[in-house]
Amino acid sequence: DGKGNRDEQTRMVEYYEGFLMAVNSLKEKGASIDLYAYDTHNNTSSIKTILDRSELKSMDIIFGPAHPDQVKPVAEFARKNNIRLVVPFTSKGSEVFNNPAIYQINTPQSYLYSEVYEHFTRKFTTANVIFLDAEDGDKDKADFIKGLKEELKSKHIPFTGLKGENITPESLKGVMNPTMDNVFIPTSGTNVALIKLLPQLIVTSRDNPDYRMQLFGYPEWQTYTHDHLASFYELDTYFYSSFYTNNLFPEAVQFSSSYRKWYSKDMLNSFPKYGMLGFDTGYFFLKGLSQYGNKLEDKLDKVTVTPIQTGFKFERVNNWGGFINRKVFFVHFTKDFELIKLDFE
Repeated sequence: DGKGNRDEQTRMVEYYEGFLMAVNSLKEKGASIDLYAYDTHNNTSSIKTILDRSELKSMDIIFGPAHPDQVKPVAEFARKNNIRLVVPFTSKGSEVFNNPAIYQINTPQSYLYSEVYEHFTRKFTTANVIFLDAEDGDKDKADFIKGLKEELKSKHIPFTGLKGENITPESLKGVMNPTMDNVFIPTSGTNVALIKLLPQLIVTSRDNPDYRMQLFGYPEWQTYTHDHLASFYELDTYFYSSFYTNNLFPEAVQFSSSYRKWYSKDMLNSFPKYGMLGFDTGYFFLKGLSQYGNKLEDKLDKVTVTPIQTGFKFERVNNWGGFINRKVFFVHFTKDFELIKLDFE
């Protein structure tokens, strides 16, 4: 559709703009970089034309393509010519499992979830988990919930569930344990679910100040923070994410103002912010290549960057595959109105 394409073009331009800022910043530090950019025009035939260009075989690294269905031909080309391919956007597709040239920035769901479960059970060791089904009709988190329940079972962490009309301050109090962390997890990531659940949780929390209550949820919540900030603080809220930025982080403030200086506009309020994604991915890989050249693969954990939004923790998926980014953190809105990014190493 027209609008979808326009939005996507705007995001890709923004990614490139952030990327150029990374190139500039590394050039100022003495790195020498030759940069080529190509427009894939959203169709796979134009990819072929681009890959046929003579200079492409001599690249050290390729970033893109924008479209999931364009990844395959580019990945094939990268493998054949021994060129690194950084896939910054889509997490779908199985190329990374049988192509050593690929870096998958956006963690495939199953890996992401297993990281989240591990961090969750480390963080909430004395948890009593309560799943809340707001019956908003959204099933996007079914796999996440199913996997988490299995993990809780295997770690002997008790859990229970409430749904729909049964979610009242009385019933919420009824499932809580006075000596444990009572962690409430909506079974859907939507704003509709939050709008239904938050008022019930707030009343419960105010009526039972001696109970420990936490709310735990999803990366999408960062797009609704604006609507629910006070509730998030009051309910001691956590969400997991593999990218996060906050207008209070000095790096983010500095980046946003440089971006505005360079381009006389603000970044889109998208999730993730594509200008930042362009900067982080560009900076990490180009710095790594300028430091380590073809030894990069052995030195990935030595490339030090302060991410503005995306953290990196690369791991080879198997002996014949590429790398996926397994970096996940929790963002915590504390009762003291602090916003903390919890890193797990």
